[in-house]
Amino acid sequence: MAATRPRYCGILLVAALWFTAGLVCPGHAAAQKVKRTPPPPFAALFPLEEAWMITLPALPAAPAAREGSRMFVPLASGELVALDWEHGDMLWSVRFAATSAPVAAGGVVYVGAGDTLHALDATSGAGRWMSHARGTLQYLALAGTHVLAVGAGFAHAFDAASGGELWSRTLPPAGDATGLVVSATTLFATYGEGRVVALALADGRDQWARPLEGRLSPPLLLGDALFVGSTEKQFHSLDARTGKVRWTWRTGGDVVGAAADGAANPKAVYYGSLDAVVRAVNPGNGHQRWKRDGGTRAVAPPLALDGSVLVAGLTPSLSGFAPLTGVPQGTFALPGEVHGTPLVSDALVPRTVAVAVVLKDGRTFGLRALSLMFNESAPEPLLTLPGKPLTRERLPGGS
Repeated sequence: MAATRPRYCGILLVAALWFTAGLVCPGHAAAQKVKRTPPPPFAALFPLEEAWMITLPALPAAPAAREGSRMFVPLASGELVALDWEHGDMLWSVRFAATSAPVAAGGVVYVGAGDTLHALDATSGAGRWMSHARGTLQYLALAGTHVLAVGAGFAHAFDAASGGELWSRTLPPAGDATGLVVSATTLFATYGEGRVVALALADGRDQWARPLEGRLSPPLLLGDALFVGSTEKQFHSLDARTGKVRWTWRTGGDVVGAAADGAANPKAVYYGSLDAVVRAVNPGNGHQRWKRDGGTRAVAPPLALDGSVLVAGLTPSLSGFAPLTGVPQGTFALPGEVHGTPLVSDALVPRTVAVAVVLKDGRTFGLRALSLMFNESAPEPLLTLPGKPLTRERLPGGS
């Protein structure tokens, strides 16, 4: 007789296989869940829809600024107005002719009007202090307790609390200022006749100066690198400590400006130029990561958000691109040309204004992310009662 294996061996083998699969599969599923990180918040910025629109009493004179629930717009009529971020209502107005874009922090708005620096209460517009400079103030920046200001041929530092002058410097003629950025120790300013200067934040001492060709775009500071574009179709990376040129790449049009996200180790620097192309390059060597036809000329430096690169152009007015790949995320058209850089909220919150845009004709728009509106379709009236119709039952003995 042939020997046969007991049937229970097969049963045990099948049970062991099922048990092993039960141990492996949940772990594999958990690993898959760990890898599926949620998309960054501003990846849902597009499509956009209009939340509100107002027409300002006059044309804008300088780019707007925002702090908290208010935005501040200088007007050509010699006024600075504050608007409610969520509804566009005018909150207050102060008369003076601004020559710089405002900067705001800690409940205070700082703005240049000719050779006078004003500090205003952000809530009411009441003046806190005034201080005077050597010439027309063109760009302002905040660094801790300092308000930094530059113009054609000069630079100043003021105490943010009192307005007292901390130091002032006369600079070699280099045309109008085109941008200003500050680090923890240094002020960097660019000028229209092709010059970058670096001054010590503490006392205004010269750190270095670097001539470059063409009219320069606003500078971008990223770690120990300073990025500057020019109207000579060039994009430069300078060593922020010495001013030495690390690399230069030619582009297809005059560079409007650059941006990088706030990550500790950003993967790319994004810049727009007048050839209607948006580019992402490696910060270390300038090698191109991607480029996309924006469909229109950029009118301001791009904005690098957490999940989107936002570009303001002629038409379409706003375009979004995925930071890692450059894939278009969406566009939004406005009935006019954008004035200055759009303002963006700190976080993308459902049903609230995400972007505010001022047009050159004075119309101002508040926009919100349509994908975060969670709109539900209106309930439809019932034509018939729900459920299954039942036939009438006859009682026993009934007719």
